Amino acid sequence: MRTVDENVQPPSVQVEAALLTRAAGGDEAAVAALYDAYARPLWAFGLRRLGDPELAGELVQRVMTRLWQSAGRYDPSRASVRSYVFTIARTAVVDLHRQRARQPQPSADAEDVASGVAAIDELDALLQAEVVRAALDRLSSDHRQMLDLAYFRGLTQVEIAGCLELPLGTVKSRTYYALKALRLACDELGVNQ
Repeated sequence: MRTVDENVQPPSVQVEAALLTRAAGGDEAAVAALYDAYARPLWAFGLRRLGDPELAGELVQRVMTRLWQSAGRYDPSRASVRSYVFTIARTAVVDLHRQRARQPQPSADAEDVASGVAAIDELDALLQAEVVRAALDRLSSDHRQMLDLAYFRGLTQVEIAGCLELPLGTVKSRTYYALKALRLACDELGVNQ
């Protein structure tokens, strides 16, 4: 395992994007620079989520491998490298929890298994909520407002029309297009409904 230089300053957003582009082309120095920038934060993230230093180290290796393998698909207009890295990390955490849940436990009783399944379900829900939050951030303020009023505050379309002093048809149209934009943003982030 490569050691991390503690004196390394995190690269700028533009430098990170350039490093990832170079890594996609097989530049080992770029891969090493990305490793230096992200190994410690990924390990800390893994330790918080997995509660095991060994699994946190495994997470770092998985994320860096997946980052290198998917570097050619990275689009800087869609997300920062940091967001891209931690999206990969959240997915890898869920994978590691699932893998750990599938391993036979010597003294696991039904209650332990149920709590493990509940933890995985909770992680899945947290991951999906984080991705939906990121997708909502990509929407226009009008679209976010429509979804907030309709789905988070529970207002009917008639109530929204009255609240915003808009025609009902405009509210229906904006809600439709807001949902369409949210679906597209979720698809871009790799979430299927």
